[in-house]
Amino acid sequence: MKKIFIIMALVLGLSVTSCNFLDVVPEGKATIDDLYKTHIQTDQFVSSLYWYMPNRFYFQSSLEICGGDMMSGFYGSVRYFKWKSMVFDNMETPSNTYVAMWSQSANNYPSGALTSYRLWEGIRNAYNIIANADNVPDATDEEKSMWKGEAYWAIAYLHHTLLEYYGPVIIVDHELSANEELNVPRSTYMECVQFISDMYDKAAEYLPKVQDPLYYGRATKVLAKALKARLWLYAASPQINGNSEWYSNFVNPDGTHLIPQTYDKELWKKAMDAAEDAIEEGEADGYKLYEVSSSGSDDFQRGYDNYRAAFIGPDGSSSFYNNVEDLFSYNNQRSIAYNTKNMAPRTGYSSYNSAGFRGYFVPTMDAVDVFLSKNGLPMDVDPETKNLDLYSIASGDSTVLLHRNREPRFYAAIGYDRGDYDLNGGTMVLHCRRGEEQQNDGILNNEYQTCTGYYVKKWVSKSDSYTVSSKTFTYNKYSYPYIRFAEVCLDYAEAEAEYYGSLSAKGLEYLNKVRNRAGLPNFETSWAMAGGTPTGTKLINAIRQERMSEFVFEGRWYFDLRRWKLAGDYIQKTPKGWNLAGTTAQDFYKLTDVYEGTQTRTFKSPRNYWLAIPQDQININPNLVQNPGY
Repeated sequence: MKKIFIIMALVLGLSVTSCNFLDVVPEGKATIDDLYKTHIQTDQFVSSLYWYMPNRFYFQSSLEICGGDMMSGFYGSVRYFKWKSMVFDNMETPSNTYVAMWSQSANNYPSGALTSYRLWEGIRNAYNIIANADNVPDATDEEKSMWKGEAYWAIAYLHHTLLEYYGPVIIVDHELSANEELNVPRSTYMECVQFISDMYDKAAEYLPKVQDPLYYGRATKVLAKALKARLWLYAASPQINGNSEWYSNFVNPDGTHLIPQTYDKELWKKAMDAAEDAIEEGEADGYKLYEVSSSGSDDFQRGYDNYRAAFIGPDGSSSFYNNVEDLFSYNNQRSIAYNTKNMAPRTGYSSYNSAGFRGYFVPTMDAVDVFLSKNGLPMDVDPETKNLDLYSIASGDSTVLLHRNREPRFYAAIGYDRGDYDLNGGTMVLHCRRGEEQQNDGILNNEYQTCTGYYVKKWVSKSDSYTVSSKTFTYNKYSYPYIRFAEVCLDYAEAEAEYYGSLSAKGLEYLNKVRNRAGLPNFETSWAMAGGTPTGTKLINAIRQERMSEFVFEGRWYFDLRRWKLAGDYIQKTPKGWNLAGTTAQDFYKLTDVYEGTQTRTFKSPRNYWLAIPQDQININPNLVQNPGY
């Protein structure tokens, strides 16, 4: 306990406040030397690198909520729910930025802004570890290798994170010194990509194939390679690759274009090769798609069980960490429990009560629509569903056709009126109409209510429960994946489709791994019902829909819709839901605008694709240019 306290004190001692975001040089040689006296102290310092990774799974602040697949009601101040600054009323501005990843030293941040991030400091510390790891007297070669691998990985990942949220960044390619010239321009997007890719490669040279259980959650070779694939896939995508429509005037003071102005098809080949490398590494190291059941005559039930268990564990579990498929994940159970509380529907009360589950972070109608049919086809393509009015109710049924004949992932992820929902130790049926237990009662002061008529099911399990008499909660424990093995399989399929216009046997193999785990037929088998396997744009759109179905409520929509230049199509428009005042099926199932109070959706393209660079940083550095639209 004493050693932990000492190390934390030294780590905090390295944190310095500055008016310039890059001015984070170490304070003193003696303090640094103390960090490398023993392998225990060094390992604790290395593990502190993970503290610099932003929390992507906290509903009040994570920007990934601004992705189009999930939303909350209009309650909650924009200044309290930071992600709303990207959606409503143009609240995100250079002088009023809500998520301080680039700098924590702005002259003024709005009330409630996140100012605890220290990404540049993490990069600096990682370089310091690389320079000193070999000098730890009692460390083994394996420890030294792992520490250097983690440091290279952290340098890549922190630059990568900044690239995702801000676009082109300033590359820090060495440990900064006290007399360094810091007023440098942003590197081009592709310079950033190449640098980060090289750092991931360097990390993979040093990192272990798998971590000892004592170190679960720390970086591995396949993680570095999988993130490299994600990096190149984004670079190849429409937002970046030859986007002269948005970024023709996005230049440094010397006129250098920060975004490529000419389309380069070969970027898709780089993404494809990187994904294949990650898949081969992962499979060789024992990673695969998680399956709780790989056999049985009922493919639908098998797919439902597999997909559901991949996130919350097998039925009846109360603690589950998917170390088979998750390559990097978030494991703060306090945040996970808080999110569960705000996703699970109210139960145990006949009328509104804020004491139990709240159920006000809910699926959008776009999330409901995106899932495939039970035959593995888009609903408007499947011959069995394309001519149906999906918003109608079949004779004798209790819910709309939109909720019938869908793929297993739909039923594993979406809670809908008159649908099954796992909670409180069993499976209940949701009753979401006015006057019923899971209703929205229409009283505006009752904050915690669904605004679309749906509930998130994907992250809630039978092990999550609330006891009315004692007002106590019991929560399932799980890890929230930042990247999992399914992603690199779909990365390959998308990149190959973009590069060749069709899928090879290998591309189909990787795509079908994801589909088969979810209980769907092979891609080519499904599309045989609709005229044959698609090619070109039709194929690309089909793979995009596959990704959106697979990664719903995982934060990937935020990035995928942006790289496809589609975010505005999903986020700018007024969201739809059911008529929450309806007391009968006929009245409830009327598509209507979601009530958002006085907030106005102002998502702008390309403005809201990236965060604003803090104005105080531009004032300090005359070579630093602002993102387009701000």
